[in-house]
Amino acid sequence: MDSIKMAFESVMDKKIRSFLTMLGIIIGVSAVLILVSVVQGYNADLTAYYEKQGVNKVNVSMVSYDRTNTTDQSSEFMDWVTETLSDQITGVTPNYSTSATLKHYANTSDTATLYFGNEQWSACNNYTLDEGRDLLELDMDNRSLVCVIGSYVADALFGFQDPVGETLMVNGTPLTVVGVYYQKDGGAEESMDDAVVVPYTLNRQMLDTDTFTDYTIKVTLSTSMTAVINSVTDWMEEHIDSNTGTYTVENGNDAMEAAEDETASLQVVLGGVAAIALLVGGIGIMNIMLVTVTERTREIGIKKAVGAQRWVIISQFLVESTVLSGCGGVIGIILGYSGSLILGKLIYDMILLPAFWMALAAFLFSLVIGVGFGMYPAVKASGLQPVDALRAD
Repeated sequence: MDSIKMAFESVMDKKIRSFLTMLGIIIGVSAVLILVSVVQGYNADLTAYYEKQGVNKVNVSMVSYDRTNTTDQSSEFMDWVTETLSDQITGVTPNYSTSATLKHYANTSDTATLYFGNEQWSACNNYTLDEGRDLLELDMDNRSLVCVIGSYVADALFGFQDPVGETLMVNGTPLTVVGVYYQKDGGAEESMDDAVVVPYTLNRQMLDTDTFTDYTIKVTLSTSMTAVINSVTDWMEEHIDSNTGTYTVENGNDAMEAAEDETASLQVVLGGVAAIALLVGGIGIMNIMLVTVTERTREIGIKKAVGAQRWVIISQFLVESTVLSGCGGVIGIILGYSGSLILGKLIYDMILLPAFWMALAAFLFSLVIGVGFGMYPAVKASGLQPVDALRAD
């Protein structure tokens, strides 16, 4: 306890020098906590984005040519998926999108995304109905001029008016709004809520094309993803001649998993960079402790002359260097938590707090830095000869 008390007195006796010595530790600890927390926030934001889009999706693209014309295999493929994989999937839908200009009386918008899908489109893309009804199989058969809109479109073009039953001009085509989806992406412009979904069978009228090449299959369980992908690939190999067509079958979860791996690597790199600051701080502590040994040479000589053992001298200087680094670690943790909160709100609009184990690890590491870099000065101090130490000015 006496050593700790003396260490604090020594630190407080030279406040400015002690603070400058701790600065490297403070910067290192706070940087580690802030950078790792920000990357965690980025990862959480990215994961939330993919979850909003819907997980466990298989994305299929196929093009088959019959001489010079593209063959439409939409119905055949989707019927096969529905019948054969019904116990493994939630739904299957064409997957095509384009930009849209919307108009309702004087209100207009040119930021919306127009999607062509079937009655299973919302289930495949993680949309939930709020008002009215969803697209129906009958709408596909009858090529009904109807649409379901996102919450942003409903708010921006209809305001407080009930959109259901109203007519919406979509790229010049009058469509009847039959439903509105719940807000799922903040209800902002150019978000997932800025969307209009129409029957895919309107492709000829609105896109001037007869065929679709892209599809989305929503798999019920992640454990079934591989089996579904293998089954779809087998169907493609059987129905798509490589001489007259091509296809791709992709695991929609791969993008999210790749992003998670990328952010994990980024977290390690940024944490490593911040850890370098801790090492630099440790060098600063060793340097100042060497200066302290020089300043207190006579004190060391007196202690050794009255019989102080080497371990007493070593422990005294080790405790002082550990107190320096420990205080720097505590200040760094406080700044790290504060910085994480501020940046979390500014960048991601979420509360970001470093995990307790991370803060504890940073503090313990700062203590290790203090012990490690304080050892050489402590050993040097304990090795001074009493006679030489007492002669020092």
